[in-house]
Amino acid sequence: MTNSMGRRVVTFLLLLASLRAIACARPAELPAESQVLDDKLIMDARPEPLVSPDGRQVAYFSRGYACVADIAAGKSRQLIEVPGTWSHVYAKSVDPGDLDSLDHPVTAKKYKDLYRDVSQRIADFQWTADSAAIVYSLSHEIPRKELDSHVTQVHVWRMPLTGEPKEIASGDLSYSGRRGPGGVITRDGRFLVNNSGRDRALIWDLATNKPRATPFLNLTPSPTSGRWLCVEKDTRQLVVVDEGFQVIARHDEIVPKSDYGFNMIWSPDERFVFWRQQIGVDYYSNWDGCRYDLVTRDRQIFTGSYMNEAIIFTGHRGEFLRVGASGIQGPGQGLTVREQYVGLVPDGRVHMQRFWHHTHPTGQDSMVSRPGGGSQVLWSPDLQLFTIGLARPQGPHGAVMHLADRHRHLWRLPGEETEDYVSPYQVAGFALDGESIISYDKSRLFSLPVSAIKAAENKLR
Repeated sequence: MTNSMGRRVVTFLLLLASLRAIACARPAELPAESQVLDDKLIMDARPEPLVSPDGRQVAYFSRGYACVADIAAGKSRQLIEVPGTWSHVYAKSVDPGDLDSLDHPVTAKKYKDLYRDVSQRIADFQWTADSAAIVYSLSHEIPRKELDSHVTQVHVWRMPLTGEPKEIASGDLSYSGRRGPGGVITRDGRFLVNNSGRDRALIWDLATNKPRATPFLNLTPSPTSGRWLCVEKDTRQLVVVDEGFQVIARHDEIVPKSDYGFNMIWSPDERFVFWRQQIGVDYYSNWDGCRYDLVTRDRQIFTGSYMNEAIIFTGHRGEFLRVGASGIQGPGQGLTVREQYVGLVPDGRVHMQRFWHHTHPTGQDSMVSRPGGGSQVLWSPDLQLFTIGLARPQGPHGAVMHLADRHRHLWRLPGEETEDYVSPYQVAGFALDGESIISYDKSRLFSLPVSAIKAAENKLR
């Protein structure tokens, strides 16, 4: 089975499971303190709802429309119709106003029949830096008789919260690397940056609607400005480029070539960089890398067992957070997990202070044992609180959502527990300066005050 075929099969199974989950169970009762933003959701598994950078709005796709909800006001509205997408096709199959039809089982045949009508797929869903608009791409296949095949066309749209939508880029995906318009929109709105794959970064110029030649790899945006940190392809040097992608600083650090995965992040004060390279072909391979001080040139070596580990600078010099797992690489494929953890590495140090961890018994096969959770980790804006899904100790496999802080306090998210894989509901992120979380279930999008979660009856430790 080819990689692309495998991805299609996995996507199909995930969508089918999501659809069946939506169709077979009524939503649980919400906590009394919650504020419903939308009670008629029909969403695909991807993309997930997205909180705006200023924490005041949440954007999402439901019933074939791009929508936005004002969190403080508790009101949602449709921005633009997105026909041919999954939620649009599914919503059309539901009798208008009859949400009870969502409770009827959906057979595999009906799912396949519906999926045949899906003609567009959503990707690159994001907010602009000023929280004034959302950006997303729509892709669809068109036949090319002269090639006796299909070509995937991509259209990128910018939809402001007030005003008219605008198509800002369009083009075909290339046969080599399947690359075309898309990626992260720059702060000034002039370019789209795509870092997918091991090739050089693709910069799409929105003024000309064409890719721009670039000698850079691994373009990494600054969290606080329009500058980018990247690796120069020919010299392997770390360089800083401005908003127009002109080199404004060079550093002596030489980044080794990676045959597999590579990841790099830049601290908010633009002084520290953390890069790591994957050792092995899969995301669960181990990695090595370093934290590098661009001013003093000090470098500290780090290693990890799991390339998919999340690493986040806190903004306190070189201090960063780690969310990942450790274990032993198997003789074939896979990681035999021994520990899952959330912790902090202070500035200038290499040892991690754990906020939460789960240890698997020695000799126990983690592939068949009940996992320790550690999923759905999302952070508040000040990085003092985080949500985390912890594995159910019994019953159906899955995770129960909790709120935790860096002082090891733990609260269970209030609400009626369900048998869904994530219970009692999914979390999209923090909002309103960290005072609320945005959550959603099968048919509702809602906000929940953090103060209500921290009530005494929810506290576990």
